[in-house]
Amino acid sequence: MQQAGRRYPLGDIELAFRKAWLFLYARGVGPDYIAALEAFARATIAAYRQGLSLDRLKLELIANRKLTGNAALDANLAFDPEELGVRDLWLRLIYLTLELAGEALPGEPLASLEPSADETGVEMLVEGVIRAHRDGYTLDSFKFELAFEGRQIEDPEQAALFSQWLRIIFMCLQLREEEDTPEADDQNA
Repeated sequence: MQQAGRRYPLGDIELAFRKAWLFLYARGVGPDYIAALEAFARATIAAYRQGLSLDRLKLELIANRKLTGNAALDANLAFDPEELGVRDLWLRLIYLTLELAGEALPGEPLASLEPSADETGVEMLVEGVIRAHRDGYTLDSFKFELAFEGRQIEDPEQAALFSQWLRIIFMCLQLREEEDTPEADDQNA
């Protein structure tokens, strides 16, 4: 499905997601998890900038799934529905962040005209983090501000997910900034 001369980072996305998922469950949030999450974000940003719509990216990830030829092993390596849901959400968070931050959009817009109409609340979250980032907040200072304002999530699982989503959005914004700096242009030359 790839066009001649264009390399979509499908394998990079899949491998980075697998690593992030594994490190998160095996060791929790730490340097390995953050590095894998960053690799996932970089590869997803590359797919966005190469013009792959989110729907097409998801289809290509499914179509280009690595198979070993061993049916039992392939079944064990396949993502379960929960993992696919998490991966698709991470992809959506990054695509929405880039779109709402003003980058040219591949495909149909993901963001609605009325973000509060998004039942998941993801659009409003992305918009809020983009505003906070523009106001100079970092991930840690934003979390501190939310805690200071008393906006904490009591359920530990929900709090962990919220923290993960914040991390992904802030990471995407930081990577986007890094790539827009003259030093990044010099390194890419």
